[in-house]
Amino acid sequence: DYVEQMVRNYTYLNLGLKIILNGQEFVSKNGLLDLVNDNLSEEPLYPPIYLSGDDIDVVITHGTGYGESYYSFVNGQYTPQGGTHQAAFRASVAKVIKEFYKKDYDPSDVRGSIIAAVSVRMNDPVFESQTKIKLGSKDMWNGGPTIRQFVGEFLSTELDNYLHKNPETAQAIQRKIVENEKERKEIAGVQKKARDTAKKALLNNKNLRDCKIHRNDKHELAE
Repeated sequence: DYVEQMVRNYTYLNLGLKIILNGQEFVSKNGLLDLVNDNLSEEPLYPPIYLSGDDIDVVITHGTGYGESYYSFVNGQYTPQGGTHQAAFRASVAKVIKEFYKKDYDPSDVRGSIIAAVSVRMNDPVFESQTKIKLGSKDMWNGGPTIRQFVGEFLSTELDNYLHKNPETAQAIQRKIVENEKERKEIAGVQKKARDTAKKALLNNKNLRDCKIHRNDKHELAE
């Protein structure tokens, strides 16, 4: 199963590459877009956005679940723990979308329920462990831009252009952000109310007394 998943990933990252494993063919015609679509457990809120450039490919969509889901790669190496490229992607997505709508949305509301993939190709990547599951590099190459700059500039151009050209997708994303914001504030309100109620009960319940004498003490029981 592990080898099969690696083979699938290689085909997702190399369009048209066909690998035959134990008589089974693996091939991808749409790259990371196939990866995201093949792993969706629900119907996305809008067709996945696929953006491709020199040394970078990304796919972005939103579902209805909780949290954030990412598939990240460096030079064909799957990085399940992310790293600097994934961190740059998360920050840049929130920044570009906020600037597109000219709204100071909370980044967590922008990224809530996001399902995305990012693949970068760089010189001499440095990983944080021998298993190469998390990228630690700061720069794309010696003397080149930082990974954060590289990913940010790509998305600020390509994602912004896509949203302008696809208003239905832009509207779907904004509806999801507003929904996430409303839900976050409702949860925060419930949590605050629960804390306030617990605090008042502790301070005002006259039936609660400090326990100064315990049942196993050699004194009379507290009233």
